[in-house]
Amino acid sequence: MIFNLQPRVFIRFLIASYLIIMLLVAGAFGLFFYFEKKIQTAFDAYIVSTTNQNHIETLMSGATQRSVLMTKMVHAKDIFRVDELHMKMLEQEQRIIKSLMALRSELHKQSTAQKLNQVAEVMTQTRSVQESVFQQLMQGSREQAFDTLVEKVLPAQDQVYSRVTELKQIFARQALAAQTDFSDQVSAFRQMSLLTALPTLVVLILVGGLSVVRIRRYAQAREELLATLEQRVEARTHELMLDRNLMQNLNEAIGIFDQAGHLQISNKPLTRIRQSLPLQDLQSVWEMLKKGFGGLDVAQVQEALRMHHKWRGEAALSTGAQGYYMIDMAQLDDPSLPQPYFSLILTEITELKQIQNQLTLTAKYDAITQLPNRHHFNHQIEHRIHESPDEPFHLFYLDLNDFKWVNDHLGHAAGDAFLQAVGQAFKRHLSGEAFIARIGGDEFAVIVPGSLSKDRLCQLAEQFLATIAAINLEQNTGHDVGCSIGVSHFPEHGQTPEALLKKADYAMYFAKSSDDARHCAVFDESMEAALQHQSELEVNLHDAVKSQAFTLHYQAQFKLSDLSLSGAEALIRWPSEEGMVSPAEFIPMAEKFGLIDRIGEFVLEAASTQLQAWQKTPLALPKMAINTSCSQLLSPNFHEQVMAVLAHHRLQPAQLDIEVTESVMMRNIEHHSFDNETTSLQQLQSAGVEISIDDFGTGYSSLAYIKHLNIDRIKIDKRFVEDLDQNPESRSIVGAIITMGHSLGLRVLAEGIETQSQLDQLRQLGCDEGQGFFLSRPVAAETFAAQHLQSQDKEA
Repeated sequence: MIFNLQPRVFIRFLIASYLIIMLLVAGAFGLFFYFEKKIQTAFDAYIVSTTNQNHIETLMSGATQRSVLMTKMVHAKDIFRVDELHMKMLEQEQRIIKSLMALRSELHKQSTAQKLNQVAEVMTQTRSVQESVFQQLMQGSREQAFDTLVEKVLPAQDQVYSRVTELKQIFARQALAAQTDFSDQVSAFRQMSLLTALPTLVVLILVGGLSVVRIRRYAQAREELLATLEQRVEARTHELMLDRNLMQNLNEAIGIFDQAGHLQISNKPLTRIRQSLPLQDLQSVWEMLKKGFGGLDVAQVQEALRMHHKWRGEAALSTGAQGYYMIDMAQLDDPSLPQPYFSLILTEITELKQIQNQLTLTAKYDAITQLPNRHHFNHQIEHRIHESPDEPFHLFYLDLNDFKWVNDHLGHAAGDAFLQAVGQAFKRHLSGEAFIARIGGDEFAVIVPGSLSKDRLCQLAEQFLATIAAINLEQNTGHDVGCSIGVSHFPEHGQTPEALLKKADYAMYFAKSSDDARHCAVFDESMEAALQHQSELEVNLHDAVKSQAFTLHYQAQFKLSDLSLSGAEALIRWPSEEGMVSPAEFIPMAEKFGLIDRIGEFVLEAASTQLQAWQKTPLALPKMAINTSCSQLLSPNFHEQVMAVLAHHRLQPAQLDIEVTESVMMRNIEHHSFDNETTSLQQLQSAGVEISIDDFGTGYSSLAYIKHLNIDRIKIDKRFVEDLDQNPESRSIVGAIITMGHSLGLRVLAEGIETQSQLDQLRQLGCDEGQGFFLSRPVAAETFAAQHLQSQDKEA
């Protein structure tokens, strides 16, 4: 476990171990000093006891020697011999006195000191008696001296021996105790030394062993690290070689230069650029940029690098190879470099520059007619108002009538050719001061400077109409495309492009809806009411969408073979305070203001709710048809939205029929580049939802388009049905549509059946289904249920 510790943890372990060792060593030193003092004390006590014993021995020896000398002195016959022995007695007396004094200085116990004092008193008395014996001998009284010796000196001497022997025993016991204490302290010291040294040794061995193992592991890790570093160096070398090859083969021209501008490294593209210039001998980057890119301010570049450490710009080669380049320069922020270096990257953007110029052109000009577009037109109006606010001008708003027919029947190529012809013709017939633009699909606008009279305005309008008529003949469309014109005036009708265009637009709509054969109207105050109505309708429509103030009516659809109910079509209605607002009025406005998707969501939800409720009536409604807009179909989540609503109302996909017009269907297909597999309609049809083409015959009536329409049913437009019994051509068209539909495996439904004759002829032609006022009018949900869902009886 310890061997696998992380390095940082192991270092902490070592530090802790060494701290323990230090504590043990410190403890050992403490114990050493402690026992040293104890041993020294015990030793000192032992020495004192030994010394005291020696002093006692000296007392004992001195007393004995004095007794011997005294005896010899009593038996000495020569007075000189007596004096000599007396002198020796005095020497012994000095030894005894010294020993007594030494003993008094060492003794601390009072009891021992008292005994020593008693010995001293007895010895003093003994010396006094011995001295009297010496005096008696000196006076010649030998017998008296002998008697004193026997009677007084020898008993006193026995008493001295007794006292000294008693002290000797005391000091012997003290010496033995001191010796025992000294031995005990030495033994304890040895034991404590062992107890202290053993854990210290164990810790040292443990730490040393672990350190050796870790050092071996570190050595092994170092070898592995060196091997890894060698591999990394080899890999890095390989990467550097790849980087160099990559750098050499990049399209961008790359170079590294120092502060003096001298190139240090460059790749092949930069070398080619330098070789293409008559400057290939120049080693300075600054000289190359200054002479190769004439429009480049090198001093400004150097200042930017000094201040911001980077610079980016664009410049064209002024000499040598042609091309436009994006130039990136930056200081290399690498502290390991010995001095600052800079990078130079030249990216050729010639093609991008051309595209940018093209995009700039596209942003201002219409791609089809090459005329200015709406954005450029608005900018032109703003420029005129700002630069020349006192110079009036007229704004003509032109809308081509029935131009959609050209696109739908002749194709978009023919429509584009028609628009190009209109643009070129308008430019030819207008003066140089006029400004013409295409501002929408089939809408043009013209700025005519000055204040023109109404007659002059009418003349210009007639010229526009005549131009359109001539183009109809030139293009051989087989259909007369008309033109509605609205005119506004600056500054009378507005001070902004939006105001002038809006009023010219409403004047154009006024002209379109009027019976004036000239199809031209100049905005005046009489149009304010219509303008106000349109504005109010717009506001009310937004409110109606927000509050879902719509309702649905339902028109029954029948199988023509037995007139049994086959389904119903949900038709939206907008009730207002003034009455029902026609879908023909508010649906285009909803499309214009981007509200059509929310209306479509309302229709899908409300129709599905009603279809779910009608599954519980005596006769369940088989299918519900709803209309969808182009923007709904192009929504990426339309398929998920429809399937979620069906699942929420527990409806089967086969119970829903989605109706789209031919033009909407083709926009959906064109949006997906004829890849039906990716369209929302194809996904819905794969899930089981039925797809129908509404108003068939009014749009893409070519069989070449039908094969791209992945549908289940086609609905013949009511315009072909309404004169079915009067016009043989209509009967032939209807018959052809039915035959074509059946040959493609499609069911056919006829709209607008209003007479028994139409019903009979459709039956004869083999039409599958039908709807119309003759069979059933659009009615509210309650009325529809009462009429069609209470019994299965239906009269033919």
